[in-house]
Amino acid sequence: MRNFQKLVAVLALSGLCFAMPAPSDSGAPKKSTKVKAVKKDPTAEQLKDLKQAIEQQQAATQQLQEQLKQTQQQLQQTQQQLSQAQATANAANAKVATVETNTNVQVQKVQSDLSDVKTALSTTEATVAKDEKKVDYLEHPNSLAYKGIRITPGGFLEMTSYWRAHATVSDQATPFQAIPLEQQVNGAYNANLTELGMTARDSRIALRADADAGTTKLAGYFEMDFFGAAPTANPNQTTSYNPRMRQGWGRAKFANGWTITGGQMWNLITLNRKGTDADNSNLWIPNIIEAQYSVGYDWGRFAEVRISKQINPNLSVAIAVANPSYNLAFGNTGVVGLGVAGNGLLATTVANISTNLAPDSIFKLAYDSPKLGHFEVKGIERFFRDRVASTTTVPGWSNTAIGGGVGAGAIIPVVSKKVDFIAQGLWGKGISRYQDAGTVDFVVHSTPDHNLQPLKGFSVLTGFETHPNKKTEIDLIYGQEYYYKDLYTTTTGAIAGYGAPALLASGCYAEASSSANCTVVNKTVWNVKLYGYYDLYKGPMGTLRYGAEVDYVERQTWTGTGTATSATGFSAPKGNDKTGFVTMRYIFP
Repeated sequence: MRNFQKLVAVLALSGLCFAMPAPSDSGAPKKSTKVKAVKKDPTAEQLKDLKQAIEQQQAATQQLQEQLKQTQQQLQQTQQQLSQAQATANAANAKVATVETNTNVQVQKVQSDLSDVKTALSTTEATVAKDEKKVDYLEHPNSLAYKGIRITPGGFLEMTSYWRAHATVSDQATPFQAIPLEQQVNGAYNANLTELGMTARDSRIALRADADAGTTKLAGYFEMDFFGAAPTANPNQTTSYNPRMRQGWGRAKFANGWTITGGQMWNLITLNRKGTDADNSNLWIPNIIEAQYSVGYDWGRFAEVRISKQINPNLSVAIAVANPSYNLAFGNTGVVGLGVAGNGLLATTVANISTNLAPDSIFKLAYDSPKLGHFEVKGIERFFRDRVASTTTVPGWSNTAIGGGVGAGAIIPVVSKKVDFIAQGLWGKGISRYQDAGTVDFVVHSTPDHNLQPLKGFSVLTGFETHPNKKTEIDLIYGQEYYYKDLYTTTTGAIAGYGAPALLASGCYAEASSSANCTVVNKTVWNVKLYGYYDLYKGPMGTLRYGAEVDYVERQTWTGTGTATSATGFSAPKGNDKTGFVTMRYIFP
């Protein structure tokens, strides 16, 4: 820019110089022809310098123009390069986008291939695990195959030691309804002696068979122990004949939800853990070392035919007919029920012979919820018969009566898989056979009508079943049974019947007294039990389990009277017993 300004100044100055007028020759003296020394003109010199400057400026301008031209060319080249670069960049971007698209497709394909590989690997691992399981099963089968039937052995070997504060001489099963009263000595029962024993009679042998007939599942189960008590055995609460069969039943379960079971099994009155099935896994059987279980527990184990229906996954219903039998009938020793003077596994002499009228009928409705637990309601109907013998003047006749009761039960999870609350109860007339400490089923009036009256009573059991960890179980339960009075007036005006105040109580206190002087009857029996187990080993070879139990049981009677020589007078004797058990049990795998 500065050079351009200089150029403009030179051009302006040159214009001024050319515009000056030339000198005129007129009137001027003529020059001499003599050569004189030429004197330099400063203006010409300036002009000459100015021309040179102009030429230089022109040269510089031309050079600038050349530089400008080169710069423009470079600019054009740069613009072309920029355009090419932009085009290259666009092409690169497009290529990148294409590469990204292709890469995404490849990544997706790789991920899909990886997923397929994982699936194939998982399938392979599952197949391998399944094959390993098959190989392990073939090498160590849980059951034996026989003509399409899976036969599974079971049971356990047990050694139990027990101690009682008051002797009952009844082995591992305590006769709750007949524990000694106060200072009573009644045959084998002695309130003044303790009792210590060791036994393996509760060891069991079991065998199960399963088969599939199309969509129908067939099963059979046999179980026995060594508590047989023949020839004084009876089928009242459970059969106790030698050898003692605990269970022996067969079952057909159909795809439409119907199930038919027949044989000797845990009776339908027994509390279920789930549904209405007789299978051991579906039953709540107190895991007690005491072989007579617990006061207040309602159960039976004898011949039965059961039909059940699974209405939906939560609701099931069942009906059953069971082999009838009567507990000891109060006030009669004739042909009534096949019973004994007390339960327990060491039975005494048979008191009555049974000619049963009709089977016991039982109904149960059960509801199961994964969160709320198991709930059931049940009912029972029983038929009793008694024969009044003929005399020389009066022909004999038969009496009949109907008994029955209603009950309910529940198993409620308090802490999932850790703590369960257990509750069950039964109320009715003539239900003693199904009560754990049952006394008598009915009363026979001696006079005037020789009537037959089922005895009213109820039973209740409640408690907690806990599993602090996989190896430990600790349970606490309380049970009680209550037996109402059943009184009538004889032809002489005396008050008689079950719980009558005329029953003798004097012999219930003195060690030297005859047992005939203690004829009071039970009013209530209750007990509380704390028991637990620890599995020292549990694995493919079975389970080695240690357990302990402490019990307290109390028996209360209705008020009776003493003899003329007795100082006791009217009283209601009672008694209690404390029992401790320890056991070691090996459960077959």
